Amino acid sequence: MRTTTTVRKSGGSAITTLPPFISNFLKVEIGDELSWEIRAGEVILTASKTRRKRTKLNDLLDKFEATQNTQSLEDEQWLNSAPQGRELV
Repeated sequence: MRTTTTVRKSGGSAITTLPPFISNFLKVEIGDELSWEIRAGEVILTASKTRRKRTKLNDLLDKFEATQNTQSLEDEQWLNSAPQGRELV
């Protein structure tokens, strides 16, 4: 397999894209690391899967609870209002 890409400037770096058939062949995803090596005038690209941080339920719950601590004025008024009908209290 052979393809051609164009080198572009991005900030102070020179970048190029990874064509889909290569990323599919190497099974790389966004966030994975690639290792570049130059050997005998050729560039060798090796994919190394990065370990993604596993999200823990407690971390998600902490974030959820942090957003639940704030109540709007409308929420406060509803919580402090008297029953309007035959609600069980």
